[in-house]
Amino acid sequence: MFSPTATALPLKAAIAQSNGLLEKLLNSLPPEVTAKLLELTTLRDIGAGEAVVESGVRSEEIGYVMDGTLAMVQILEDGKKHIVGLLVPTDIYGRVFDGPSTYRIEALTPVRTLSFPRGPFEQVLRDNPDAERLFLVHLLDEMDAAREWLLLISGRKALNRLASFLTILLRRSQFKRVGHSAIVHIPLARKDLAHYLGARPETLSRAFHALEDMGLLRILDPYHFEIVDEQALMAASGDDLLVQNEQDDVKSTAHG
Repeated sequence: MFSPTATALPLKAAIAQSNGLLEKLLNSLPPEVTAKLLELTTLRDIGAGEAVVESGVRSEEIGYVMDGTLAMVQILEDGKKHIVGLLVPTDIYGRVFDGPSTYRIEALTPVRTLSFPRGPFEQVLRDNPDAERLFLVHLLDEMDAAREWLLLISGRKALNRLASFLTILLRRSQFKRVGHSAIVHIPLARKDLAHYLGARPETLSRAFHALEDMGLLRILDPYHFEIVDEQALMAASGDDLLVQNEQDDVKSTAHG
């Protein structure tokens, strides 16, 4: 726990830089309530691979991602892991006003979070209707994110799934700019990303190079990609590109 006089203002400044839900929450609260809430804040550094919340366990804290990437993971009976969503900076975890988590939350990369004890945090929401409304909107955003992930893994080709994945990261992650292009960081090794996208590593590698050949992105290294054409990348995740590719395949077969 931090001393409020030593850390409240720096914490609030750091939260403001992230420009996310927590900043909006603090701005919606009376100043004295914000100060009390920040007194309860704990800053946590979590190593890659560590669990933040176990499946079937009711988290006693509400966490806010400051840096890094968390994965929402379903563990099947055979022990295999499947990512069902990502939590990136400005996302909140801990299932406010709810019971045990239905998935494991673990760190894909080193992660820094701010965490609040559940009870006092939920009481703040109950006592402040505007703050509670913000969280209801956030829950709807989480549902949209889950729907996005389902659409991603249902893509019929690895190229479509990869384009969808990059589009989601681009929209939900903080990224650097080079001119008008965004630099996206993928927090997964290629073999792990291939597993989670339901593709072989060599198939995924071909999909990356295909997107590069199409002028949609530039591969900087195995973890960083410059998105050259955001609109075309978004289109590549849909059926229009897939239909065109299939038509090209048919033509190639016919001429072969």
